[in-house]
Amino acid sequence: MVVGVGVSGQSVVRYLARNDVDFDLADQKPSLSESLLSKEPALKGRAYFGGGWDSELLCRYTQLVVSPGVPTRTRAFEDARTAGAEVIGDVELFARATNKPVLAVTGSNGKSTVVSMLGAILQASGLRVAVTGNVGLACLDGLDDDNTDVYVLELSSFQLETTSSLKPDVSCVLNVCEDHLDRYEGIEDYAEVKRTIYRGARCAVFNSDDARTRPSVVPDTAVRIAMQNPDADWYLLDDSLLCGPDGLRVDSGIMNVAGGHNRINALAAMAIATGFLQRPAIELQQVFIDGLSAFEGLPHRSELICSIQNVNWFNDSKGTNVGACVSAIEGMNGPVVLIAGGRGKNADYAPMKSVVAEKCRAVVLIGEDAKKIHQAIGDDVPVFFERSMHDAVSRAREVAKGGDNVLLSPACSSFDMFENFEARGVVFSEEVRKLCA
Repeated sequence: MVVGVGVSGQSVVRYLARNDVDFDLADQKPSLSESLLSKEPALKGRAYFGGGWDSELLCRYTQLVVSPGVPTRTRAFEDARTAGAEVIGDVELFARATNKPVLAVTGSNGKSTVVSMLGAILQASGLRVAVTGNVGLACLDGLDDDNTDVYVLELSSFQLETTSSLKPDVSCVLNVCEDHLDRYEGIEDYAEVKRTIYRGARCAVFNSDDARTRPSVVPDTAVRIAMQNPDADWYLLDDSLLCGPDGLRVDSGIMNVAGGHNRINALAAMAIATGFLQRPAIELQQVFIDGLSAFEGLPHRSELICSIQNVNWFNDSKGTNVGACVSAIEGMNGPVVLIAGGRGKNADYAPMKSVVAEKCRAVVLIGEDAKKIHQAIGDDVPVFFERSMHDAVSRAREVAKGGDNVLLSPACSSFDMFENFEARGVVFSEEVRKLCA
């Protein structure tokens, strides 16, 4: 049974159909829409159980392929496991199907940017790369191209929960901060799941500034990254030089993305690439320059939408947790008018207080957790409450001054007001572009 027929589940359906595997379907939606059936012909004619699932249903199957958005620490799934069912996800199917090298990256923040940077670096080295997983192309769809030399996988904790066979050439946990605590017993539980990415890896890359990223058992080959620790294998010198072993030095000025968080992202991408490519430093340096300078950034990740009357407007809708929001604010040059809020994930907003007091001119709050955020950050700067993104953008325009940065970085999920973080970012960008017209 395929449990969950969203984007991930649909990639599983295509994969199973290509391989002539019979399957049934289950989802929370009462029925499959005609538009979805038209888009995904492999769904037609399958037994479909709408409205959710219970133990009796799941226990009928020997294998459950579960979408990342479906919590598997529930009584129904526990009963299915006890009855002998295997509970896996799309990444586990991918791991069983490929014999190509895999570079795997997880973390609370920055993983989409790091895997995309890494893809650009590996392409600059002459390799044919598929960047898949929790970003862009689903990993099972990436199997369609036999010419791929190496897979770069972005993995969420939810995907790692249902993966056991993956043996990456290089694995990395970028950072761990409070996120998804509505699905975990606490941050240590969440971090432990993140660290399962190191199982079976030849080389582990971890952040020596963040103890929760350190492997429980460090492999023979381990690479440490840090912002400003010259004892690490990769570190930042004088806030501008990206430094690595054997005298590797790359000026961060070549990058087309700004902010200190993107410099640590670049360090991670270079560290992972070095662990895989194993080429002379002088050759790698040019590869890094070519790859990092080619990377233009990703939508919804501190994306500059436009500048109006010397005010820069940034879309960081992907900033769905507190750590991401703090990093985005810290990465801005100049005062910040922050737009934040949405549906929280049992996170503690207290870490926002000091950076808001230090860098923000004002905060505009929307969504379900607006009052909780206000309670955490206090009134060190003016705080405004608005009911819609249109009103939030209008308010931000009123309070911003020349040289300011208006930053949408919600520190929350989008599901109270929008379908997903992309939709939230699109609405914000559309409202901002109206100001440019």
